[in-house]
Amino acid sequence: MTSSDLSVRRLCATLRLIAGLAGFVVILAPWWMAREQAGHSFPGFALAPPRAAADRVPYFAVTKLNAQSPQRKAHSATLAELSDGTLACAWYAGRGEGASDVTIEFAHRDASGVWSAPRTLFNRAGTAGAMRRHVVSLGNPLLLPAADGKLGLLFVSISAGKWSGSSINVSWSADLGDSWSAPEKFCLNPLANLSALPRNPPSALVGGGWAVPIYEEFIGRYPEILWLQPWKDGYSAAVTRMRGGMSVFQPSIVPLSAGAALAFYRDDSGVGRVTLARSSDSGRTWSEPEVSVLPNVDSGVCALRLPDGRLICAVNDAKDRSRENLRLALSADDGKSWRIIATLDEEPGMEVSYPYMILGSNGRVQMVYSALGHEIRYAEFNTAWIDAQVAAGGGDAP
Repeated sequence: MTSSDLSVRRLCATLRLIAGLAGFVVILAPWWMAREQAGHSFPGFALAPPRAAADRVPYFAVTKLNAQSPQRKAHSATLAELSDGTLACAWYAGRGEGASDVTIEFAHRDASGVWSAPRTLFNRAGTAGAMRRHVVSLGNPLLLPAADGKLGLLFVSISAGKWSGSSINVSWSADLGDSWSAPEKFCLNPLANLSALPRNPPSALVGGGWAVPIYEEFIGRYPEILWLQPWKDGYSAAVTRMRGGMSVFQPSIVPLSAGAALAFYRDDSGVGRVTLARSSDSGRTWSEPEVSVLPNVDSGVCALRLPDGRLICAVNDAKDRSRENLRLALSADDGKSWRIIATLDEEPGMEVSYPYMILGSNGRVQMVYSALGHEIRYAEFNTAWIDAQVAAGGGDAP
């Protein structure tokens, strides 16, 4: 080989290196700028405006949303109230978690209170084609009702393995869920960009956007917050990790004020309780998780602040540590003490789990959850019903 040939090869190698570095910068730069935009701005939680006075007669009702569903698995439902006052619900369904036939399903409730038949929004093949990425399965949807009337949908696509190989995608609807944009993947990690799942209701932020509770399941389980804030013609995305990790995950965040919030964690350490943490700086940092008096098996929890300031939390607390009953706990002192006041649903020997609650503009609690492995159930109840359960003798949490 002549010195001229060697020089040419070295030049080509240098050019390839420069091109590779340039490509990496192209990938990294947008993620880094978005991270800086969102990650260093914690504007505070936007507390919901006062809701309409709920009716004074106790009300509680449960409806099946997918009674005719042929799928063996329906799970991880999410709920949102739209700008016209109707409700929207999404969940994933298929043969089972991580199966190739899993789809993201959607239904809405009109002004008359009737739920539509479920319809499929996304499947594995369509998502893979739209994003030009390998997709094994789908999962964990979460609805984002924006102030401008748009409706966002986060959902998981798995590129390898199971939940540890998941990433979060987003799609938008400008017509209350009738049509949806092609899904786009959030770049939450510019390298592997794996293992991120949404689970519980987002908290609105001052100035727009949301603090979305998410978690990782890669070499342990970790609670995190996905910060989505208005930026340019869309939203910037950044992730901050909450303290704890390894055993506490799937946080449910309840803002107490613009700067203070309480986090409820699912705990898989075997302690059999809900774990709590607090933030006093708008969610930027969180206290070390502490085991509460609230009983709960290793299952998802969801908490909500009522218009009168009391907190409610839905938990699984069957004595045999199963998920066969879904119970409601109440706190009047920002989570320091609790009373188990009611059984929301019970299926002996079966499962009712993964509650998701929001407060409707009618002052009632709107809730969806999984039942029997293949059903999505919708429950609606008011504070008068909660007060009736308290009066009936709901006791302190053990």
